[in-house]
Amino acid sequence: MPLIIFVMIILLIQPITPVVSADQNTSSIDNWEQDYTYRLEQSTASYEMWTTLPSERVFKDSAVPVDTGSEVKVYAARNEYEPFQVVLKPTISTAVTVISPDFGPGIEVEIYQVKYVYISQTSDNLGRLGDYPDPLWPLESGSSVSVSAGENTAFWFNLAVSHNVVCGDYTAMVQIAGISVPVRLHVFDFAIPDELHVLSQMNANFNEVLTRYSVPCCDTEYWYYVDSFKQFFIDHRLTPKGPLWPGGLTSNGGGPFIDYDCGGNLSDPHGIWGFVQPADKYLNGNGFNEGIGFPCSMAATFQDNDPSTDQRPSLFCGQTRSAMDWYTGNNPNTPYNQKWFEYMSTIEAYLTSYGYLDRSYYYLANEPQDQADYDAVAWYSQELKIAAPGWKLMVSEEPKPEIYAHPTYTGSKIDIWLAVLNNYDPVISYERELNHAETTWVYFLHGTRPPYFNPITLDHPGIESKFIGWFLWKYRVRGMAYYSMNNWNINPWTNPMTDGHNGDTFMLYPPSEDNTDIPYGSNNHRFVPSIRFELMRDSLEDYEYLFVLNDFSQPIVGLANPADLQADKIIKGLTSYTRNSEFMYNLRRLIGLKNGGEIDQIPDLDLPLHPRAAASPTSYYLNFQDPIGQPTAEPLIVNGHEYQKIGWSDYNETVGLGWYGDMAHVMYQWLSNGPNPLQRSVIYDDWGRQKTFDFDLPNCSYQVTVSVGWQGGNYLHNKIWIEGIPFIDDEASNPYLVRTNDLSITDYMLTMEMGIFDEYTMLNYLDIVVIDSDMDGMPDCQENNFTCLDPDVDDAGLDPDYDYLINADELLQKTDPCLGDSDAGGENDGSELHHGRDPLNPQDDLDLTLKLTRLGTTITLIWDQNWPPNSSIEGYYFVYRSTSPELSASDMIYGPLPNGTEQQADDPDCDICYYLVRNSLLP
Repeated sequence: MPLIIFVMIILLIQPITPVVSADQNTSSIDNWEQDYTYRLEQSTASYEMWTTLPSERVFKDSAVPVDTGSEVKVYAARNEYEPFQVVLKPTISTAVTVISPDFGPGIEVEIYQVKYVYISQTSDNLGRLGDYPDPLWPLESGSSVSVSAGENTAFWFNLAVSHNVVCGDYTAMVQIAGISVPVRLHVFDFAIPDELHVLSQMNANFNEVLTRYSVPCCDTEYWYYVDSFKQFFIDHRLTPKGPLWPGGLTSNGGGPFIDYDCGGNLSDPHGIWGFVQPADKYLNGNGFNEGIGFPCSMAATFQDNDPSTDQRPSLFCGQTRSAMDWYTGNNPNTPYNQKWFEYMSTIEAYLTSYGYLDRSYYYLANEPQDQADYDAVAWYSQELKIAAPGWKLMVSEEPKPEIYAHPTYTGSKIDIWLAVLNNYDPVISYERELNHAETTWVYFLHGTRPPYFNPITLDHPGIESKFIGWFLWKYRVRGMAYYSMNNWNINPWTNPMTDGHNGDTFMLYPPSEDNTDIPYGSNNHRFVPSIRFELMRDSLEDYEYLFVLNDFSQPIVGLANPADLQADKIIKGLTSYTRNSEFMYNLRRLIGLKNGGEIDQIPDLDLPLHPRAAASPTSYYLNFQDPIGQPTAEPLIVNGHEYQKIGWSDYNETVGLGWYGDMAHVMYQWLSNGPNPLQRSVIYDDWGRQKTFDFDLPNCSYQVTVSVGWQGGNYLHNKIWIEGIPFIDDEASNPYLVRTNDLSITDYMLTMEMGIFDEYTMLNYLDIVVIDSDMDGMPDCQENNFTCLDPDVDDAGLDPDYDYLINADELLQKTDPCLGDSDAGGENDGSELHHGRDPLNPQDDLDLTLKLTRLGTTITLIWDQNWPPNSSIEGYYFVYRSTSPELSASDMIYGPLPNGTEQQADDPDCDICYYLVRNSLLP
């Protein structure tokens, strides 16, 4: 009977890449995680060139990256604008020419030079003094630009990809200082929707533009600028506060802008200066933006910022307004009010007749702050809803029970709550939307400080302007507002600070750096945006990526959707965000590939991990105190646990922990008495400002305990939320509150939100105890990942996969406790580890040297330990036999044979036998 010995060839398993159709270009999807910041290989001795992401601000002294690359990588959908940066650092001061890349029909390119404003006082702890990159100075292709020796000059390019561009890869050359660098653009196989799915109210002063650009009134040049400025906004997916300007429906205070006969009839004989023609153009898109108009329009507004004051016209339809006509008189039937509310009803009917009612709103009050304001807004909204029930009402305030649940004016109703971000409460907003059909927008002010992001702040990291779209999606916020896009009364080029906040009141710059008027047409009619403004558009386009991912549907309060998983990776909480630009742009690229059908699912990306987060999960004990003050014990041991001393320090990636927030008024206190050293330690903000604490750690399940309080004190409004879970929610300590909850970390970071505005939260300590139900030293989160482990059984010392590594050691080494050969290289994990090889690298596995002898019908398989490389292989041994060369786990005939076994006899009954000897189980 012939014996055939089967020689098994072990194939190294490569990472699985997505399958794409033959006509799809795969060059852009061969790596899930790509680098975007590197020194360009085209650099010369005279000119160093590099590239980085748009959300990374390039300072004059930013270091040239060490990593190298040969091209700029850009990814965009059709109907999208996408920016990229190329940076030049010369060795001598000179002038260089910049020539834009030419991608062919359907892809247009704008060039800007990144310029700087001088920051003499930072907005907060995220800022930096000195020259700060923000203005984008428009250039034409072929422009000559002066550059300084040893300083970076960054060039910003906007690519506009049209609807009709075919998906795939395009390459064109950008040329700076005579050096050509390829720019590879990958166009996804989908288009950004034409419609704007984020509503907005961006207050822009058009008269400032007319003045600075020396635009004559009121002929061709004038209307060219009217259309251009509106197109500029809608191209950035933003809506001006007055999208119909210079025409409109009402004037300030709600009085008629077009003709009203005081008998219930509006008429518009004013053409383009009235309402009907500009509305048809800018709302319906008739002759504007290829048929797509603005999605919303403010049809009426207030005159000043005091909501308790009656701001309606003093004389209306022959009636003189008095105090008895306002909420204090509470009489909607006065002669003035009868005329006024009849007029409001007429406006509703007029808007309805033209199909604009759903897109129109009455912005009736700004920031009510006291009882008189609440009374006025509640009364007026109640009466407006009686007169014009379908006309939407807006108030710039978070949903307030003082208004929506007013005890006297029970018919009060606000359709759009406009909450400043740092006062936004999703719980209340969700309830109002679900049960009362009231939506919430957000806006940003100089008071929107860390730990909240603020896309308006000039001296914040650029990525903060990229958070908008992701944030709005996560929290189902329907729109946003900003009160001043281009206030140039003070020159922003030289004085960027307003109310202690750099960048407030402007996101566009005047077209001359000395803020003087320029000759008409002298800069080719180019507006001067900021990096913040361009990144805001980029983020609103990110929102549209999520919209497409959600099957072209808006997110709904109370319902999860497929895009939420991706938004949650960027926005982890109201004050907790992923600030890694490369992670965000890689995630966005993968969403684009999924939207275009180039991949079937979006793979998980790994953030760069702090060593603590990359290690095996354990327990962590943190005492909040002055790190160099009391308690001074080193190490600090309390109840058998060693506590790390945590003070007020900004978050630091190297340390893997720290705070976001205004650090100007933070305090430490060591109390003279208290239950224990931990609760005698207190840190707090003396001005009652919110903070966010991040602590890098492994993903796992933890039991978390937090303590707040002050011995002998009773602080009434403590607040601690951890990972979005309310541990202490506006509660009195008296003197201490200690709360415990179980939670799961999924993003390698524990995030704790602390404080209520203008209230004290007195923080003591934080215990983060890994959950290990069976107390075997292996956390439940790890045991739950493997079918051979049981979180309720002490199995740490077992070896179910027979690889000479017990389960506890497997988890420590990150090998698979259920699979004897984790890297599938042919040698078991324990053997590799004990002999200095890597159990997670298949390339260093050794094969057994095997000899077969035959005596009669008996086959003896021999693997003598004295034969190299057998002397470097150990473990249990397993013998497999089959009549087919395809051996599987069911073909095992002997094993496990203990370590030291060198042979095994067999008496086969097969005509042709295939044998395999391994020191690990076949999977």
